[in-house]
Formats: sequence, C-alpha cells, structure tokens
Amino acid sequence: MRNTLTTLICATIATTGLLQAEAAKKNDPDKKEVLKELQEIGEPHYQERMKVYDVCSLEFEGKDGEEDYYHVYSGTLKKGGYHIIIYNNVPEYLGYYLVDFEATDYEEGAVLLDSGDGSTYFTLPIPPSGPAETVRVDGIPTKFVKNPKLEAKKDGSVIAADGGIPALPKKETSASGEVIDYRDWSITMKGRTLTVNALFVKVEKGQVTLKSSKNGRETTIPGSALSDEDKEYIRRITAK
Repeated sequence: MRNTLTTLICATIATTGLLQAEAAKKNDPDKKEVLKELQEIGEPHYQERMKVYDVCSLEFEGKDGEEDYYHVYSGTLKKGGYHIIIYNNVPEYLGYYLVDFEATDYEEGAVLLDSGDGSTYFTLPIPPSGPAETVRVDGIPTKFVKNPKLEAKKDGSVIAADGGIPALPKKETSASGEVIDYRDWSITMKGRTLTVNALFVKVEKGQVTLKSSKNGRETTIPGSALSDEDKEYIRRITAK
C-alpha cells in the first residue's frame, strides 16, 4: 500500500556539545569500507559496478537504555534497482533488501523510498529488534538477504561484542512452527484503512495487541478492525 506523505518535516535542534556527544557514540563504517566488505562477500551482496551511498543512521534506545544505531546505505545496481544495506553499531554488516526505489530520506524507525514523483514515498521499517525477515514495499513482499558470514559465526542469539545489540535477533516461533515477526497489518476504523508494520503480542477477549516497528510502543485494537488475512494469521500463530 502506498504511503503518500503530503509533508515531510525533518527538524533537528541540538547544541554543538550534544552533536559531538552523539557523533562519539555512532560507529558507522565509511562507505568505502562497506563497498570493500561487500566485494569480499561477493554475489548477490555485491554486484558489478555497484555504487554505495550513505543514507542515514537510525537512532533507537538499546537494551541498556543507551542510544544505539542502525546504519543504512544504498547500493545502486547497474541493472537497475537498489540494495538497502544495513549495519548495526558494532559495526557488523547484517544484510540488505532489494528494492526498486531509491532511499532518499528517513523518519523514526524507517527509511523512506521515493516512488519517483517526489511526493509519494514508501516506508521500509527497521525496528529496534533488527530487520524483519520480510517487509512490504508498494504492497510487494521483500525479503531480507542476510550476511552469510555473520550467520555462519552465530550460535542462536549471540550478543555482539563491545556492548553491541544482537547482530540478528533470534525470532520467536508459534506452536505450529511459524516465525512471529514484524509484518504489515491492515486496520480499518471509522471507515479509514491504515497499514501498520507491527509485531503481534497477544489477543485477549477479542482485543489484539500489536507492537509498532517504528517506536516499539504497544497498542490494543479490536480484532474486528483487522483484515481477513490478519485474522487468519492470528489463528495460525495462536493455534495449539
């Protein structure tokens, strides 16, 4: 579902001291280092004549209550399309999403992809728990392609060195074995339908609790407000 932003307002108010303190906490690799690592890993993470650009550093609150970051880069492909490349703050290369749209801006918990007309943007959420296995961009499911080297050295959910966040957090599974992950939900209330990327938390007495991928906040809504697809998903993951 297209997310049309009529107004994009990005305001930053900070003193020089605060900016310096924030910069000291960031551990974002230079784009040349990113390109070199991708070349070492090889295809499909690196494509011939790929060009890498900085996009943003998304700030969130880590498990210890301190500031933490995901660092996002864009890899422009010769054949068309883009890799949305994601690092944690260790820094470790986590993987990428392959999309058709250029990352030109960001908001809290998400990268904004320009549809090409300069007024319509698609959100690609990156929650504090890490990149979701699958997100929807313009309604199309888009899988996260993980860094195979990082996967090889993992043992379950391993906490990264130097106080970093988990490189790729272990996902919960339902009794049926289905992965419980962030996904898009269609919510209709007062005649208006919204698409929200969130994690299922629980269902009680017909009320469904979801956790937003953008800010980590939990919201409870009537189950009747969900689409048939969402209701079927809940039935599957709550089946015993």
